Amino acid sequence: MKRKEFRELISVEKAREIINNLQVFPRQERLTLENAYGKILAEDIVTEINVPPFPRAIMDGYAVRAEDTYECSGTEPVELKLIGNIQAGSDVKFNVSAGEAVEIATGAPIPEGANAVVMVEYSSEEDGTVSIYSPVTVGENIMKAGSDIQKGERMIRAGRKLGTREIGVLASVGKKDVPVLKLQVGILSTGDELVRPGEKLTFGKIYDANSYTLYAGIHECGAFPLLYGIVEDNKAAMKKVLETAVSECDLILTSGSTSSGSGDVMYRLVDEIGETLAHGISVKPGKPVVIGIIQGVPIIGLPGNPTSALTIFNEFVAPLLRKTLGEEKALKKTEKGVIGTRFRSEGRQQLLPVGLIRGRVYPADKGSGAITSLFGADGFIEIPPSTEFIEAGTPVEVTLFGEVEKPDILIAGGFCPGLDLLEDLSGLRFRALYTSSSGGFSAIAANTADIAGVNLPSRDHRGQDGVLYNVPTIENMGLSDIVLVKGYRREVGLLVREDRQVSGLSDLPGKHLINRNRGSGTRALLDLKIAEFIAGKGIDKKEFTDSIPGYASGAKSEVAVCETIISENAEVGVGIRNCTEKNGLQFVKFAEEEYDFLIRKEILETPEVCKFLETLNSAEFASKLPEGIRVYERTGEIIFFE
Repeated sequence: MKRKEFRELISVEKAREIINNLQVFPRQERLTLENAYGKILAEDIVTEINVPPFPRAIMDGYAVRAEDTYECSGTEPVELKLIGNIQAGSDVKFNVSAGEAVEIATGAPIPEGANAVVMVEYSSEEDGTVSIYSPVTVGENIMKAGSDIQKGERMIRAGRKLGTREIGVLASVGKKDVPVLKLQVGILSTGDELVRPGEKLTFGKIYDANSYTLYAGIHECGAFPLLYGIVEDNKAAMKKVLETAVSECDLILTSGSTSSGSGDVMYRLVDEIGETLAHGISVKPGKPVVIGIIQGVPIIGLPGNPTSALTIFNEFVAPLLRKTLGEEKALKKTEKGVIGTRFRSEGRQQLLPVGLIRGRVYPADKGSGAITSLFGADGFIEIPPSTEFIEAGTPVEVTLFGEVEKPDILIAGGFCPGLDLLEDLSGLRFRALYTSSSGGFSAIAANTADIAGVNLPSRDHRGQDGVLYNVPTIENMGLSDIVLVKGYRREVGLLVREDRQVSGLSDLPGKHLINRNRGSGTRALLDLKIAEFIAGKGIDKKEFTDSIPGYASGAKSEVAVCETIISENAEVGVGIRNCTEKNGLQFVKFAEEEYDFLIRKEILETPEVCKFLETLNSAEFASKLPEGIRVYERTGEIIFFE
């Protein structure tokens, strides 16, 4: 067979253009969790349960009413009657009344009536009586239901590669299988000299490395590799295998037989049964590359030399696979960064989970028992026992958790469905820490977040109807070098079961309420509106709120409020309109609130924040906001605080 010269060599840029324009279409299938590692999620995963599903103890000790311990001390303990014992996994029921306690193990459900756990170290027990030597506050040593993962929360976004953290979190919420993108890539190694690993190597033969290198690379990108084995340098044999691969795969990779030697036939075969788009790239190593299409299926012929084949794969093919699957370039195993905020170590050898955003490292530990500590981290830093404090700006090296996808922006503050829409439309990756509005302010003050979503109202004559959002809080906290970007308006009201007659705040007395948590803007707004309602009526505010059972309660989100009402543990709640329709609840509007964004001034001009603001101001964002949320004339306005 005659030697055929390469066609005109194309540039690296041209090769990228041709390969990036190849039409490769993944399919969708469901995989069990044990088989889903490394694959790309095809749909958003929304949780159907709370994690934990019940309030649970995070320490061994005694479940008590916190108010029973307030008078105790190390020398004058409070004595409580022991009424039982609850182990982890137990379904035994107790009701703790005043003066009583239940022995409880870590992970066990909190009994009715109890609102705190006294650690066993601060107690003693004798003859059915427990002595408590240290007071506890409400909620101490308890992990609330849904405090780790909330029902209805978008936990993992479509397009995410499923790693060890994602698999663990999916299992923790009961997912048996998940929808993934299936991009099947066929692998053919050609050459009479090749032998499969494990077989006897005779003179003149070499082991086939390319099949397995490419298999691992394809798998690493989240695609599905399919091995067709070694094909001899025979045109008829190659054609037969290619025809099978074309019928089964979305993309075909071959190695070897792409050069212009007399024994190289792959490029001739592509010419004959398909269309050759390019033959030869002006790059070293990796010049002899064939790019073509056979019956609509793209085929890329890589060089036979293992180093060249892997170089071309990493430079051209892997980006195509990741782009097709919505993946981005993988990170190195370690990455340097600087600590973004001062924090205290535990005074012992520690591997601290951390997040990494634009070179800034922040602690990602959500506390004992939180699965999402790991899920929200990109890696860990090692802290020696001699270190008590780590100052902001300290250089550190992060050991990454495999191939992680760093978020573009860290957002703290109150939850809002508008944030999901901003993430989707901007194409940015958010890492959201839903800490309530007050937590958002604290995160900005501590330099641990880029942006905070906030909606804290204050009585102030400068505001509409005497209510001003967020600015008084900024002034009271003395925050500087920040900006407040005006966001959008949200309808706030009472969320009511269909069988209950509630037309407004006047109907709340006697109705069991599930309120929002302290520090949330929605709870603060309800307080203001109640004060407005009773003004001039000669009604004492405390008496009014005391007449509403559950007013002192505090759900972490509107989703939790709806869940409480649906489960008939409350008759009415407070929240935004968005979550009522899909939960079959009535909505009784009593106000519109302003949901804004606090941003650190130093990052205002970064590409990520510019894209965030561009999306916030876009017509597409305005048109796609859910019912009850709307942009207005101040949306996108920037207020500077020096």
